[in-house]
Amino acid sequence: MDGLKILSLSTYDISGGAAKAAYRIHSGVRAIGVDSTMFVKDKQSNDDSVYALNDFLPSDPLYKIADWIANKCKNKWLHYQWNKYPLRRLYYMSDLRATWLNNALKKIDYDVLHLHWINQCFFPLHILRSIKKPIVWTLHDSWPFCGVCHYFLECDGYKKHCGACPHLVSTDEHDLSWKIWRKKLEYYKGLEMHVVTPSNWLADCARESSLLGDFPVTVIPNALDTDIFKPLDRKVAAEFWHKNSDKKYLLYGAVNALRDEIKGFKQLCEALKIFVATYDRNDVELIVFGADKPIDELNIGMPVSYMGYIKDEKELAKLYSLADVMVVPSLTENLSCTIMESLACGTPVVAFSIGGNGDMLQHKVNGWLANDVCSMAEGINWLLDKKKKINGRKEIADVVRQVYSIKNVAEQYKNLYYSLC
Repeated sequence: MDGLKILSLSTYDISGGAAKAAYRIHSGVRAIGVDSTMFVKDKQSNDDSVYALNDFLPSDPLYKIADWIANKCKNKWLHYQWNKYPLRRLYYMSDLRATWLNNALKKIDYDVLHLHWINQCFFPLHILRSIKKPIVWTLHDSWPFCGVCHYFLECDGYKKHCGACPHLVSTDEHDLSWKIWRKKLEYYKGLEMHVVTPSNWLADCARESSLLGDFPVTVIPNALDTDIFKPLDRKVAAEFWHKNSDKKYLLYGAVNALRDEIKGFKQLCEALKIFVATYDRNDVELIVFGADKPIDELNIGMPVSYMGYIKDEKELAKLYSLADVMVVPSLTENLSCTIMESLACGTPVVAFSIGGNGDMLQHKVNGWLANDVCSMAEGINWLLDKKKKINGRKEIADVVRQVYSIKNVAEQYKNLYYSLC
């Protein structure tokens, strides 16, 4: 089919790892000739090929008042449902709250609908049943095949059905997780949908799930702009960030780096305390991005610098190039953007041996896969002291350029789109 039109949906276009991954795919397929449009709830880029939800909502003040009242009522009811679980664990969870799209999907011409991360009250799943065109859904976490959880961690309820959710601290088989799981089961029935996962680990999970197990699953990694994320001169990077290029730097960063428990900052601090106590190092500094300096100073035995949220990817690439080791202590990962970005800049990574980390990291080749915080401390020391035993920065970056370049990933998506029409 000539002139195939793709419509990609994402809550954000460039804010957060999932959004960046979606935007890179959208931009990548456009660069190789695919007519792709992106539709988002919250637009932060200046890209004319990205439509914002506000572009489709009436400007009538009466509508805005009515919509505000309707959302207030809906949110109060759902908060009532959530409040039944006062002991729930502090992991990020989502229900089916969504925004009225004012028939936006009917006003945009497309042949394939490509879903990405669509939470935070954006996309109403129930309208999938009215879409009579092929659907591609790239999973950036496990919410599409779980009830309310974006990260199932040790729970395997998704394989049969949700209910008695350990993250809600619930023993009720028909709790909120089960109710939403059941609705998803209804909404997915009969869809012409193809599931894409960036990692082999998430692909296996999707295939084992009760919600997505009957749909075809393809593994296509996230893309990266390797013209931006590449090894840069360390002295230039140090000068830019006002750092000493002769010092050793550990790097850690994420959205809500200090507050999101899933990102593992607590585990990082434990590992660094062990590192300092065991290896008696006083020549290392930790650099944190994605967070400002906290009110209470950390006591981990080494200096810590806070860079805040870095929007400019070129500046972020300089930070990766400055670091000796990137530490990614996340408790769960699909295909980590920070690992990919760090490797693209030639900086080895220490991370837990979980999720899709093994797709990118080879133990003692381009990084270290840790089993616990003690192993993480050991890996940090090993990479700092014995870097000559692993691949050099150029060799590490070359692998990323070959596998995760935007053009390579875009070609895979183009082939998938055309196979569905």
